[in-house]
Amino acid sequence: MAFSGQRSDAVAAENQVKLSNLGIPGLEFVLGGGMPEDSVYILTGQPGTYYTTFAQQAIFTHLEKKGKAVYYTSETSSTEIEQDTDLYSWNFRSHVEDGSLVFVRPLPPSLQGLVGLMPRVPTEQFLNLSSAGLGSLTRDFLTRLKEERWSILNISYLMNQYTPQEINDLMLFWVNAVHKYGGVHFILMLQGAHDERQVTFLKNLVDGVLSFKFVEGFGQAEGEVEIQKLRRVLPKAKTFRHVVQSDGLVVETTARIG
Repeated sequence: MAFSGQRSDAVAAENQVKLSNLGIPGLEFVLGGGMPEDSVYILTGQPGTYYTTFAQQAIFTHLEKKGKAVYYTSETSSTEIEQDTDLYSWNFRSHVEDGSLVFVRPLPPSLQGLVGLMPRVPTEQFLNLSSAGLGSLTRDFLTRLKEERWSILNISYLMNQYTPQEINDLMLFWVNAVHKYGGVHFILMLQGAHDERQVTFLKNLVDGVLSFKFVEGFGQAEGEVEIQKLRRVLPKAKTFRHVVQSDGLVVETTARIG
C-alpha cells in the first residue's frame, strides 16, 4: 500500500500545472493563478492593441529571471523591436549581447531578394525559407526548444506567403514540440488579415487564445482582453482590462482598483 501511495503522489506531481503571471501584474488574480506553462498561445488584435507588448513583456520577464528566448519576425527588424521595448525600459539589447535572446528572421523567397536592402544587424540571424514549405523553420525551432528557450513567432506575414495546409502543419508541429520540451510560446496574429476558417482551425490547435481590443481610458491607454480559449485553468472572468504604464501592462483587478 505504501508503494501505491508513493506512485499516486508521483503521478499527481507529474500532472501538476505550473502557472505564471508572465510578468504581467494582476494576471494571476483574474486567471485564478496565472497562465499555464508548457503551452502555445495565439495573441491576436488590431494594430495598437498591445497584443505584441503582452508577449514582449512576458519574454523580457523570463529573460530577467535568467531564462532564454528566441524571437521570430519576418517583416520587422530586431532594431525596431528593441526601440519599441525601450519605451518600457526593457533592455532587450543586453540579453541579445549575452546570447540569452536570439532574433531570427524567417525569409520567404519573396523577401530573400530584398536582403541587401535591409539594415544588417550582426546579432540578427537570417533563416532562408523554401517555396516548397517551412521545414527549415520547424528545424530551427526544435533546436531552440532543446536550448530551453521560450519564443515569439509573428506569423501573419508567413500566412500570406504559404498555403493554409503548410501553416496548419507548422502550428501542429509547434504545439506538439512545445508539449514535449516545455516553455511558453506566443504566436502573434494580426486580426482581420486572414481567412476566418483558417484562423479558427489554428485557434483550435493551440493551448490558449487571447484577443486584444482598444478601449478609451481616463487619461491613459487601456485595453480589453477576451479569453477565447485557455486550457488547464478556469479563469475568474471571460474578459479583463489592462492599463499601459511606463514599465508595461498591468491588469486591472477589483483589488487594485479598490
